Amino acid sequence: MKDKIKILIELQQADNRIQDLLNRKKQGPLKIKTLADEMELVSSGFREDEERLDTLKKNRRSLENEVEDLDQSARKSNDKLSNIKSNKEYGAALKEIEDLKKKKGRIEDELLQQMEELEQVTERCKHNQDKLSELKQTFEQDKKAVQKELGQLDKELKKQEKMRAAIAEQADPDLLGRYQLVRERIGSSAISPVVGGVCQSCHMGIPPQMFNELMKCFKITSCPHCNRIIYWGEDAHFQDLTNP
Repeated sequence: MKDKIKILIELQQADNRIQDLLNRKKQGPLKIKTLADEMELVSSGFREDEERLDTLKKNRRSLENEVEDLDQSARKSNDKLSNIKSNKEYGAALKEIEDLKKKKGRIEDELLQQMEELEQVTERCKHNQDKLSELKQTFEQDKKAVQKELGQLDKELKKQEKMRAAIAEQADPDLLGRYQLVRERIGSSAISPVVGGVCQSCHMGIPPQMFNELMKCFKITSCPHCNRIIYWGEDAHFQDLTNP
């Protein structure tokens, strides 16, 4: 019976190695996806800034043209002053010139704000462009590294699956079916050592009578709490195996 249990322990170790390889295979694509998402976030911000930059440049040109138009209007108004003869018309012309100056001042203030924002957005665009370029380079490097690692993991996985199949062939068919059923239901280890009367998987104590029978190893026993197949972990027969 001990030899049958030993085969199940070896089978579980093989299954754990295979599961570890499968978990590692999942990490590679996740790493690539995380980096790709970061690239998309930076790209999105870069596109928004470029659109804002284009809008600011158009607004600046519009405001500069408006200032130029106001300057022309102011010059024309000043030219008219020498030809005005009545005080009323003269006062109206002065007011027109003053209004033009005030409007020009407001536009120049707005233009200054636009230019300040333009400078900030331009700097941000440059920063994002550099960051995006760096991310693309890192992405390609990591992608190649992950693809290489996945290839190595696939080779190791095939090797471990072959070893697992060889172990399974040695297992008692009924015990193998029981083992696989427990593993599928629990989703983790299907066989667990009992040390000091405690199942090392669920950490619950088993009844003394059951523990005594477990040490004799006359039959396959299951933990009354987690239903895993259990064995006496302090038995010298199992000491050459690493406990799962």
